[in-house]
Amino acid sequence: MIKNNKQLALTKKRIQEFSEAIEKLNREESKFSPLLAKAQIDALMCQRDDLVEQAEEYELLLSGELAIFDVNSISDLPKALIMSRISMGLTQKDLAERLGMKEQQIQRYENTEYSSASFSTLVSIVDALDLKITEDVFLPKDSREKNILISKLNDAGLDRNFIEKRILPRDLMPFEYGLWVEKTVEKLQSIFGWNKDLLLGDRPLVFGRDGSMVARFKMPVGANELYTSAYTQYAYTIANIVAKYCSLEKKGIPQDANVVRGDILDKYGELTFESVLSYATELGVPVIPLNDSGAFHGATWRINGRNVVVLKQKSRHTSKWMFDLLHELYHASQSPELDEFTIVELSETSEERRNDQEEIDANNFAASVLLGEKAGSYIEQCFKNANGNIAWLKNSVIKVAEENDLDCGVLAYQVANKLDSISKQTGKKVNWWGAANNLQRNTCEPSNLCFDQLSISVNFDQMEEFERELIEQVSAD
Repeated sequence: MIKNNKQLALTKKRIQEFSEAIEKLNREESKFSPLLAKAQIDALMCQRDDLVEQAEEYELLLSGELAIFDVNSISDLPKALIMSRISMGLTQKDLAERLGMKEQQIQRYENTEYSSASFSTLVSIVDALDLKITEDVFLPKDSREKNILISKLNDAGLDRNFIEKRILPRDLMPFEYGLWVEKTVEKLQSIFGWNKDLLLGDRPLVFGRDGSMVARFKMPVGANELYTSAYTQYAYTIANIVAKYCSLEKKGIPQDANVVRGDILDKYGELTFESVLSYATELGVPVIPLNDSGAFHGATWRINGRNVVVLKQKSRHTSKWMFDLLHELYHASQSPELDEFTIVELSETSEERRNDQEEIDANNFAASVLLGEKAGSYIEQCFKNANGNIAWLKNSVIKVAEENDLDCGVLAYQVANKLDSISKQTGKKVNWWGAANNLQRNTCEPSNLCFDQLSISVNFDQMEEFERELIEQVSAD
C-alpha cells in the first residue's frame, strides 16, 4: 500500500520501468521458447498491474471521494486509519503534529501497518483523525466538505497562500469543521457571490465582473487574468466594507499639486509618508494596505461618494508608498460630481500604464507635491550632472537631493520614470529601477501605519462578524 507522495512517485517510476521492459520483450526476438517468453512477460505484467492498482488506490484516496472504508475485522483497522489520513488530505507530518509525535514515528507505524502500536495509540489516532467507527469507518462529513472547498478554490485559480491568509477563518479548534465551512462560505459569498451549493457542488466557479470591476488598462502578456479578476473582486469587497463603515468626514480633494504641497507643509511641517497619510485621512479618504503578490498595483474606488484608496506594496520603502498614495489621490480628485468611480491599475512598469496620459498626469501631480514646482528642473539637473553617463546618474541624484533638501528616494523614482520616457522616444531600452530602489530608505513601517490609521477610521462595532474578520485579515502576514 502506498502511504505518501514520495512512495507514489517511486511507484510510478517502477511502473514505467516495467512497461518499458515489457515493450522491449514484445519487440525483440526471445532467446527462450515461446512458452517461457510468454511466462516472463506475464510475470512482469502482473507486477506492473499490481503497482498500477496501488497507485490508482492512493490517487483515489487523495481525491477525497471515498468516505467509508470497510473493516471486516479489527485487523483491518490499521489500513483503514492510513486510508482515512490520506483521504482527509493529511500528510504523515500533519498527523504527527496532531499527536505530538515526530514524523518518523508515524512513518514507522504505517510502514508496519501499526503492528508495533499499542491499542491506546490506535485510539489516539482515531481521535486525531476525528473518525467514527462502528462496523465501518466514516470520515466526518464536515471535514470532507472542507477538503472539497479548498480543492475547488484551487481549481478556480485562487492562490492558496492568498486564500489562507485573507479568507479562511482563524481561531477555530482543529476539528470545528462545520463552523470552518460555515464561516468560509459566508466570506466567499460576500466577496464572489458563490453560495454553499455552488461551492460544494460539481459546477465550476466563475468570477463575475460588474461595473466597479472594470480595469482601466489591458492585461499584460503573461498576466494571470483569472487571479487578477478574483483578487480585484476581493479588494473591491474590502473597499466596500471600509466605505460602508468609515467614520471620516468626506471633503473635496484639491486638484492643484501646489495647493496640496502647501497644505501638507502648513499642517505637518514636513513631507513624509506619515504626513501624507494624515492628510489623506483628513480629506476623508481611508487607505487600505495590501501586500499580496500579483494581480494589480493600486486602485481607487468611489463608493456612494466615498473615495477609498488601495495601496498594494510588498516594499517597505516609504518614499514609494508616499508617491503611490499621492498618485491615487490625484485619481480620487477627478470627476468629483460622480458618486461612483473606479480605477484599477496594473504593474507600474506595464506599457499600458506608463503610456496612458492620465497616469502621466497622476505621476506629475505626485512628483510636484513631493519635489515642488521645480520638480522638472531637479530631474533635468540630475541628467545634466551625469553628462549622459548612466553609471554617474546615481551619484548625481544623491548630489541634487542633498543640495535641494529633497527626498532622495522620491527623486530617484522620478529619474527612473524619465528614463522610461526617453527609452520610449529613442527606442533604446534603459531600466534604472534597480538603481532607484537602492536609493530608498525606510522611516517607518508603512503597511502597519496604514492599517493602524484604517482601524481608527472605521466602526468595527457596527460590522458583521465576517466583515470584521475580512478587514482584520488584511494585515495578516
